[in-house]
Amino acid sequence: MKPFSLDTVLNYRLQLEKVALNRLFAAEKKRAEALHALQQQQQSYDNLLNELTRRRSQGMDVGEMIRYEERIILEKKELELLQTALADQEKKVLRERDNVIQKSKERKVMEKLKVKQDAAWKRHLNKKEAALLDEIAVIFHER
Repeated sequence: MKPFSLDTVLNYRLQLEKVALNRLFAAEKKRAEALHALQQQQQSYDNLLNELTRRRSQGMDVGEMIRYEERIILEKKELELLQTALADQEKKVLRERDNVIQKSKERKVMEKLKVKQDAAWKRHLNKKEAALLDEIAVIFHER
């Protein structure tokens, strides 16, 4: 029996978990940025629709109406792109969260192994010490 000798592996697993956490935080930040951009684009799109409705009620010429409709089409395409980007970021956050969970489990397994091996080593040392004390007691008892 020997003490836990995989401290380097345990430290490496802890480091991998920290890297995974950092990647998760970065992915969550990018997701929040994508959500903010989407909300801004949605607000811009809604404002454009409201402006078109207001202008139509006041009367507008055909050329101006065409420009508004072209702008609405562009805004809607941009909105769809941002929705796709947000969905991609949410998938990335989920992948990174799963990665953190996996790394955490791997680290916990190593920590449990360390606790078990250290306890076994301590029991082994206690047995050796008890045997040595018994031997000393026998030697002094024979005298």
